[in-house]
Amino acid sequence: MGKLDSKGSRVGVVTASVDRGLTEMQELDAMAATLLETACKLPAGQVCRDILAEIGNFRARIAALKARGK
Repeated sequence: MGKLDSKGSRVGVVTASVDRGLTEMQELDAMAATLLETACKLPAGQVCRDILAEIGNFRARIAALKARGK
């Protein structure tokens, strides 16, 4: 738990949560980049397009999470 400041409020807990969230967002960004790199190596066709669309949806959800966290 966080420590109490002079006003009786807890400090330190929010910072740890924000840092963890930032790290998780960076991990998700890295994962999306790896997925995109791998998908680009697939042969052209409908399956490849579908996978790229899913990766695009994943990146959009990451962006929405980032925007909500600000």
